[in-house]
Amino acid sequence: MSAAEVSQLIRIQERLLTQLQRVRKELSAPTTNQILKRLRTKIGGGPEDTFRRIATAVEEAIRSLKVFESEIKRELLDESRAPTVEGIPDLPPHLARFIAERFQSPGFTYEVSQDPVRGWTIRWKEYTPGGTVRGYGQIYERPHAW
Repeated sequence: MSAAEVSQLIRIQERLLTQLQRVRKELSAPTTNQILKRLRTKIGGGPEDTFRRIATAVEEAIRSLKVFESEIKRELLDESRAPTVEGIPDLPPHLARFIAERFQSPGFTYEVSQDPVRGWTIRWKEYTPGGTVRGYGQIYERPHAW
């Protein structure tokens, strides 16, 4: 799931939460309670019970949306799930993240090797659609090791 999709989900969740809180406020307003009391004296308790069930359902929906929001945020903040690169075991998280962020970009190529002193090394190049090199470089696990 991309960052844009996640942010869109969060915006939808916030909008729904605001609307449901507005509905809850209307359901518990003093004027609403007065109307329900008048109905109860005229007809009986049927509409009031239905209204109470509606209010409970709105409360449950608000709780569910808050749980959904916390799950999304937990997924975003979960640092224990480091990105992985297929075929390369034990790649440090910062190097795996570098590859994972750029892997989907068209024209991005990389080569991973292991050096006895500097550890894992990523040699990368990024090509333009025309085939010229846009950028290149090397990233080391331990850049200051000699």
